[in-house]
Amino acid sequence: MATWESIVRSRTELGTAATERLRLLIGEWSLLADLGFADFVLFVRTWDGAGWIAIAHVRPTTAPTMLAEDPVGLFVPRSRAAPLEQALQSGAPVVCSPPAQLDHATEVGAIATIPVPFSNSRIAVLAQYSGIEQQQIGEMERNYLAACDALLERVAAGSFPQPNSESMSAAAPRVGDGIVRLDAAGRVGYASPNARTCLRRLGVSEQLQGASFAELLGRLGRNYGPMARTVRRISRGEEVGAAELATSVATASLRSVPLGGAGSGGGAVVLLRDITELRRQEQALLSKDATIREIHHRVKNNLQTVGALLRLQARRLPPGSARAALSDAMTRVTTIALVHESLAHSPGEQVDFDEISPQILTMARDVAAANNQPMPRIAVSGSAGVLPSELATPLAMVLSELLLNAMEHSGAERIWVEYRRLDRVVGLTILDDGVGFDPAQAQGLGLEIVRTLVMDQLRGELEISSAGETPWPRPLTAELDSDSRVATTRVKVVCPLAL
Repeated sequence: MATWESIVRSRTELGTAATERLRLLIGEWSLLADLGFADFVLFVRTWDGAGWIAIAHVRPTTAPTMLAEDPVGLFVPRSRAAPLEQALQSGAPVVCSPPAQLDHATEVGAIATIPVPFSNSRIAVLAQYSGIEQQQIGEMERNYLAACDALLERVAAGSFPQPNSESMSAAAPRVGDGIVRLDAAGRVGYASPNARTCLRRLGVSEQLQGASFAELLGRLGRNYGPMARTVRRISRGEEVGAAELATSVATASLRSVPLGGAGSGGGAVVLLRDITELRRQEQALLSKDATIREIHHRVKNNLQTVGALLRLQARRLPPGSARAALSDAMTRVTTIALVHESLAHSPGEQVDFDEISPQILTMARDVAAANNQPMPRIAVSGSAGVLPSELATPLAMVLSELLLNAMEHSGAERIWVEYRRLDRVVGLTILDDGVGFDPAQAQGLGLEIVRTLVMDQLRGELEISSAGETPWPRPLTAELDSDSRVATTRVKVVCPLAL
């Protein structure tokens, strides 16, 4: 599906700066749709001047949509686009008398067209579609529509949205959450029922009509702490901005949009949203996340203690199978501790396996040195990326067991570790130049652990080949100095990312 940016690039002559101006408008125009109870469609002229093309469409959340079909991509010849042409030429909003239509396929005509100026020219036209009955509107609708008209005048004047304003995010207050309309002096001219409820929860119990909005919020600041400068300016309607106001019992987000514009009487609209429960949920999630990380930290400490005890016990035994078994158990415990250490420093239950892998390689080298074994050369390529903890722990164990097997039992001098991350799977391949073995006859505990982890926990596939000679990957021949020897054992593990 084509984006509005691609339509602009392919069908118009608008430059980068003009496109950014349209992007700013599209980021803010949901406010216009909600205040005007209307759909808005943004039209731009085609490069050859033959007509107009719709590049974007926004629907209101405060009223039913008037355009059931998405008009984006619709071409309107100039012969049927008189209101668009009139707005473009005059540079002022044009009020249309139904049934004026911009598109023969649309069952409703635009009630107004508004030019979008930029850099001493007009680059687009907004078409407003609405079916609201003027005879049946109440006080709330009148205030919403008046605010929308004032903002549309600012659009035509090129002063809305302001270049330094931020687009509305998903958590930002919307018109339906609550709106306060201020006059030029910052006094409350109208407050919607949701806005009054939000203010009452914050602690504003005074009469709102005609009161200074900044003074009302200032009393909350005196009761619950100093009010930020941004909140003061927003409550006066002096600037575009967003802020949060918190008391001991409630939290609200505020967003101010000055109306300005000729004939609007100045003033501003302030959107309010009660986000008390949202902040409580966020705090609960932060507390839960901190608790989980603390648990992982303590598990890591306990595992390190178990590893230290195994190490002490192993040192008291004479060299032999018992001492080697305790040493292997210590290595396995330490490997699991590395995963928990990573989880203790990461939000959520995700592990960056690329940070754990080098630690496992270092630990394997330390084990080889402690057993007076030759230190192999190890090269690593690829990336495993971020993995869920239930996948990272067994995969770390598999990597550790395979490395120790290559060092202790195969006498490998060169080892290559490769990671491959695809859309739905992660792969691990290990090549070594050890003595090799028959996978069908091998009954060692380490290999049995690898098989169990891959099949049962990772739900993956294990492939071991040690019957022939495998060439080293070309990019690694120099790094491993492997021209004289070739890999004899290849172990490949492939497992799905979603268990």
